[in-house]
Amino acid sequence: MVKEAGATVGFLGTILHTTNGGTSWVSQSSAVTLLSLEDVSFSDANNGTAVGDHGTILRTTNGGSTWVSQTSGTPKTLLGVSFTDANNGTAVGEFGTIVRTTDGGNNWFRQVIGTGNDLWGVSFADANHGTAVGYGGTILTTTDGGNTWIRQSSGTYVPLTGVSRTDANIGTVTGGAGIILRTTDGGNTWVPQTSGTLNDLLRVSFTDANTGTTVGQFGTILRTTDGGDHWVPQQSGTTELLTGVSFTDANHGMICGVFGIILRTTDGGENWVFETTPTDYDLSRISCTGASNGTAVGYGGSIFRREAVR
Repeated sequence: MVKEAGATVGFLGTILHTTNGGTSWVSQSSAVTLLSLEDVSFSDANNGTAVGDHGTILRTTNGGSTWVSQTSGTPKTLLGVSFTDANNGTAVGEFGTIVRTTDGGNNWFRQVIGTGNDLWGVSFADANHGTAVGYGGTILTTTDGGNTWIRQSSGTYVPLTGVSRTDANIGTVTGGAGIILRTTDGGNTWVPQTSGTLNDLLRVSFTDANTGTTVGQFGTILRTTDGGDHWVPQQSGTTELLTGVSFTDANHGMICGVFGIILRTTDGGENWVFETTPTDYDLSRISCTGASNGTAVGYGGSIFRREAVR
């Protein structure tokens, strides 16, 4: 596990970042874009990538001290991103867009997938094995880093928005109307699980094959410790939309949401604590790389990072 760090993204170029475990979130103005950021992925404490509207890609190699714009090669809005290390990453977005890098974003190239459906989430377990999800129950899986993407049957036409892959075989997908799907065979079959809610579930984060958390509408937080056989509601303390979740181990995780909401737990969600943030912008996603550190992104290129209190 890397040392503590993480991130969240949002509207108007905002990026919020933290590196401490305390309550100090500082704005890291991207100074590159005022376009909204839709997702962020840190592979370690230093290397992170945020994606957003009109093909925006921002990259940091120093924990967010500076962000550099990269050329995505597409004008389409990018809605999801997943990096497994400093070099290998994939971003997905509108109209079936998938772009891939193997050199930390110096070069991004389009991949052919055979669908025009919007893709809202992507997760890679390693450089080769990944899943993308989207509109109309779309699930696409690759075993070769995206050279080929295979359409898989989800058994639903409900929009799928969240995905978390933990290894080459196991993955969980979430989406509209409380849908949760699980695979244990690399995506050949997806089995519905009982969420106990009809609320939309936007994102999901697993740290191993058994332990995961999903978040969504009306402050919904659900937790499993048995691979999704049972999903247990947790108290969020809010009825607002929760848009992103990131766990670094079974106990430590953060959630972001609209109006600058960030929640943090150190006990697997038994208790969620509101963090003080310097914004009321909507935050889109959050990425953590340690027990205390996170980066959030959102509205207007916003980037916020959790910094150590000295």
